[in-house]
Amino acid sequence: MYIHALKEKLSTDLVGAKAASLSALFEYGFSVPNGYAISKKVLELYTIEKNFPDGFKQSLESCLVGLNSQKIIIRSSAIGEDSDSFSFAGQLDSFVVQNNMEAALQAILQCWDGLHNDRVLAYEKLSGKKLVEMGVVLQEFVEADYAGVTFTSSPYNVDEIYTEYVKGAGEQLVSGKVTPKNFTVNFTETPKEKLPFNAVELIRLATTLKENYSYHIDIEWVSKGEHIFFVQARPITVLQKKKVHWTNTNLNENYPTPMSPLLYSIARDSYYHYFKNLAGLLQINKKSLRALEYDFSNTVGIWSNRLYYNMTSIHNIISSSPLQVYFKDAFNKFVGYSEKDVAQVATSKATSIVRFVFRLIRLNFSLEKNVKSIEKMVDDFALQANKKEQNLPVASLFYTFLDLRFHQWYRASLADFFSMIHYKVLGEITKTFYGEKSIGMHNNLVQAIPGLMSSEPLNDTYDIVQEIHKNSEIKSFFNAHSSKEVYQEIQENPSYSQLKENLDAYLKKWGFRCSGELMFFSTNYIEEPTKFIELLQVYMAQDAQDPRAAIALKDSERKAAMRSFAWKIIQKRSIFIPVSMVEVGVLYLSAKLCKQAIASRERVRYKQAEMYYHFKTIVKKMGAQFVEEQKITSADDLFYLSYKEIGELLSSSSMFSKDLKELIIERRLRFNKDSENEYPANFTTTFGERPTSVKAAIVYNGDFTEFNGLAVSGGKIKAAVKVLKSVLESGKLNKGDILVTKQTDPGWAMVFPLIGGLIVERGGALSHGAIVAREFGIPAVIGIPNITEILKDNDEVILDGDLGKIKLL
Repeated sequence: MYIHALKEKLSTDLVGAKAASLSALFEYGFSVPNGYAISKKVLELYTIEKNFPDGFKQSLESCLVGLNSQKIIIRSSAIGEDSDSFSFAGQLDSFVVQNNMEAALQAILQCWDGLHNDRVLAYEKLSGKKLVEMGVVLQEFVEADYAGVTFTSSPYNVDEIYTEYVKGAGEQLVSGKVTPKNFTVNFTETPKEKLPFNAVELIRLATTLKENYSYHIDIEWVSKGEHIFFVQARPITVLQKKKVHWTNTNLNENYPTPMSPLLYSIARDSYYHYFKNLAGLLQINKKSLRALEYDFSNTVGIWSNRLYYNMTSIHNIISSSPLQVYFKDAFNKFVGYSEKDVAQVATSKATSIVRFVFRLIRLNFSLEKNVKSIEKMVDDFALQANKKEQNLPVASLFYTFLDLRFHQWYRASLADFFSMIHYKVLGEITKTFYGEKSIGMHNNLVQAIPGLMSSEPLNDTYDIVQEIHKNSEIKSFFNAHSSKEVYQEIQENPSYSQLKENLDAYLKKWGFRCSGELMFFSTNYIEEPTKFIELLQVYMAQDAQDPRAAIALKDSERKAAMRSFAWKIIQKRSIFIPVSMVEVGVLYLSAKLCKQAIASRERVRYKQAEMYYHFKTIVKKMGAQFVEEQKITSADDLFYLSYKEIGELLSSSSMFSKDLKELIIERRLRFNKDSENEYPANFTTTFGERPTSVKAAIVYNGDFTEFNGLAVSGGKIKAAVKVLKSVLESGKLNKGDILVTKQTDPGWAMVFPLIGGLIVERGGALSHGAIVAREFGIPAVIGIPNITEILKDNDEVILDGDLGKIKLL
């Protein structure tokens, strides 16, 4: 007998692993497409006689009649293809053919030939296992709506069930023709997200089958309507691999373009010290800190020369806190990260929560002291860097910067930390009383923050414009000439002396605040003052509003919102007046602490930009000196070295100094090539592997006109959009336009008096664009992937900053 029904109890030795597995699935009562298994003896006889054995074709024809489908699937089922230690999954062939004798025979021959295909030969060499015998499976072909594979123990987390799926047939998944979607659930959970197939039933069946097998398995399945069919089950043989989660949603605000090797070397070590020093300040258990040394060293990574947070390492670090759940959620909101928890360790029990909370309170009281301290240090550094002496100690200043960034910046990190914490606390209080409508109120409570550093350059710019308006001659010249001609006239015409004085004062104080202010390859208003003249011309042409008046209006709205919130608390508590008074007090205290923390954060960010600008000029001076000494070819060659390599060059202690010029040429070429690649804002990799590219998730196909993001500043507006890559393109804006951009750093604040709305591709509720939008009462939505590619200049949209929605008209 050469052909056996899958509903029989079949042995692996006779029909192969796949057929025996399907037989077992039938035995356990699972839904399996009906079919038959061809014995390995048929291949043995065919090899000898070069023909099918007598009676085989008649039996096959009878089986084909019994299969109730126009198409059938012919599948390889090799003897020994699956075991506890290895699996030939995906190496052997399957064929979907018409249900007739000729097509079936041809597919059977092709399956046998698959024993010698390149994939099998390569895997045999790797595993040391050789396949020589094969059975074949014939089954009804299910025109699947979706197909996938489910691992009862995830390759990335042994405590989870992991599923990948594709639309249509499973062949696309196995062949890699399409990138699968995936979801993960814990053993005790059912899928909560809405999926296009019966995922709840899939997980139930998978866990049931795992219990029947008594070991973890991976299951191939297809779905048709609400029905789930299992088409294969085998032992899991892959090693458990850790998944690494990456995001640059928030980092793009500070580092919006490809970063030089020098900047990356500084950023990487900066974040090492940033997180480790902060954990030390919080008095995390020392044993826990030592165990996290790898994670401290890898809090960031670089992809296509752009900086990414390693969220797995950061969540591992946060897990050392006794308030880890709270802090992870706060940090995710802070950086605009959508995943909840991707940590792979948990050490929080080692730190006393009482001691931890008291430490938090003490650090919060010392916030102002620490901010003033870092401001003083940067002021001293800037003072030295601004000196005009010929023999400026640039080497000493080079290391002063590194000391500030690595070892003193923990003082500034407290401003980030408490902004994140107090913003979340205030949000939780708001949610208690406003429920789903809390976002709008929450944003109102933190708008128009008194003394916010971001507002000051806007005020000074507005004042310069008003001075120009007062002088008809200067105003006429501004309106009639190019920015280059205007700047030259200001420098040379004595009648423009007061304007020149104001302009020079502005550039000295604020000129380094521009798009990409931390980037060494970006230019700012000090280096390109004609761009600031262009901005003044836009202010004049668009009749920009007075920032002080706009902020004063939002301040009155904020105070009214606070009073309304307090009254809501009192009304809700009714007769429990003492309780309501306490809750009102907590509300006002929380709002105050949140505003103070955000204001402190803006102050240190200003100092950070100032510090980086002066460091860039120092490196250029060092570069010019090295060019004279013929150590390098161009002054900006130093940006292609790490800070440690520059230190070795300064001290003549480099191992390979003679090869330096060749090394820089190679790095320039590699930098330009790698910068052309693009990675999504959020993606995952397998630990220890570095893919050359990662496909972004498809979020738009042309049919959608509505998009959802994070509501960060309330209000609703209907207007045309302008898509800007840099604040230096502000000349494109008309007053009232909706600004659309990838990310906003502090340099973007200059255009806010001109715009009526803001849409940002990346960022979180405490990103700079969100803060300044709330200052001016500009409706804003943040965190819509690829929106800068979807929207085009002059597209008309409705932007709803209360609901976080955008509608393209």
